[in-house]
Amino acid sequence: MKDFELDLSRPPPLPETVEECHRVIKALWRALGEFQQLKARVEELEEQLACGSDNSSKPPSQDSPKQRAERKRKRPTGRKKGAQAGHVKHERALVSEAELDEIRHHYPQGRCGCGGSVEIKGYRPHQVFDLPQIRYQVVEHRIYEGRCCDCGRKHRGALPSEVPTGQMGPGLMAWIGLMTGRYHLSLREVAALLEEQWGLKFSLGAISESQLPLQAWLGPVYNQIGEAVRKALIAHADETRHYRGRSVYWLWTLTTDEVTYFMTHYSRGKGAAKVLIGDFQGILVTDRHGAYNDHPEAQHQYCWAHLIRNLERIAGRKGKAGEDGKHLLRIARLTVHCGKRWQQSRYRTDRYRRRLICLKDTFRRELEQAARRHGDSKTGRSCRKLLGDFPRFWTFLDHPGVPMTNNTAERALRPYVIWRKTSFFSQSHRGDCFRPMILSVVETCKRLEIGVYQTLRTICAQGMQQGEVTFRLPIPENQVLAGARP
Repeated sequence: MKDFELDLSRPPPLPETVEECHRVIKALWRALGEFQQLKARVEELEEQLACGSDNSSKPPSQDSPKQRAERKRKRPTGRKKGAQAGHVKHERALVSEAELDEIRHHYPQGRCGCGGSVEIKGYRPHQVFDLPQIRYQVVEHRIYEGRCCDCGRKHRGALPSEVPTGQMGPGLMAWIGLMTGRYHLSLREVAALLEEQWGLKFSLGAISESQLPLQAWLGPVYNQIGEAVRKALIAHADETRHYRGRSVYWLWTLTTDEVTYFMTHYSRGKGAAKVLIGDFQGILVTDRHGAYNDHPEAQHQYCWAHLIRNLERIAGRKGKAGEDGKHLLRIARLTVHCGKRWQQSRYRTDRYRRRLICLKDTFRRELEQAARRHGDSKTGRSCRKLLGDFPRFWTFLDHPGVPMTNNTAERALRPYVIWRKTSFFSQSHRGDCFRPMILSVVETCKRLEIGVYQTLRTICAQGMQQGEVTFRLPIPENQVLAGARP
């Protein structure tokens, strides 16, 4: 019998000697090894296909149609859509008489159908809001020249300091910054809207060039935001891709409930994270990205939403790994539930704290058992990684007031992600610098509930008239963490 080759298209060969049996066994053993490798590869690919926004870091916009159809939905309440019975009614408040532009009076007929006269007893106000017909304003500055009659020396008039040297005034430059940074329009859309709404035609180059002085004027306010966020007691950090042409950069954010700071960097590593964090000494809330791990462990809180997504991925595996993943997932969700109840009680209920400590011990014990049980498999390595990161998940227990998730940073990045999808990215280093500056000012103004356009207009006016910007945002001082434990 010749060397055995596995050919499933023919009937199985029947070896006649012991040597031939050995050759068949060796061939089958090699085929079994290849089968195991292919099986592992198929399982890996199936797991990748099953990755979605609920069990990985993929955004919901990248989910497949099948994953979107299978998303968990809230249970129907049975109530009709719209306002519910007994809800608080919201009506537009009437504008005071001093703010009205015009008052028109409408009287009833002077005589009733019965022949009697009609006496006016009062009126019912009906206010109509409308937009005026708008047009841009053009001011021509004529600079005259002269010559001395005796010596022939030339003399020329000078523009006042408040007059810009370019063709755009502070209102127009602030409006362009508002359209790009607040409403995420591309430069082409800004040019189209400028012509449609105001009747002004500016080239893409002129609109792009207007960002250069605005970038310089935003610098002092941008630095103020960076200093304020690094003095905070709690800050959230995150990062997302930023494209310059075909090159991949990263947009980083360090944010609190009052201020949001952005920066662009070519790297996603620890060097970039150090530049972002700077001298920040407070408690840092992040996902499980290792670039932030130089921050002290006792002042670093990992996001439980990211942990649950990781456990969802393990729970989706077959066999014992999936069973262990589901068990760990139940513990994690119960921990988040108790943590929310503890926060809602304003950290005054020790019962929830005792439950959280018990869940912490249980979670560690289950992770250790799963790590031993699964050895060097993917599930075992994941459990050992979670054990290494374990202390960073429980910082909120020692510092009440620290959130369990990194949603604040992810919500801060969302406007930029939308902008990135609807624009043509940045095309130069200037664009890389302008985007984090305008986003930092816009997002901070939104958190402070102050007008973005008026802020930008004030900054542009000061930059044009004074040459420097003295305006600063009204950022409140940081407060001490309530109930913090040593």
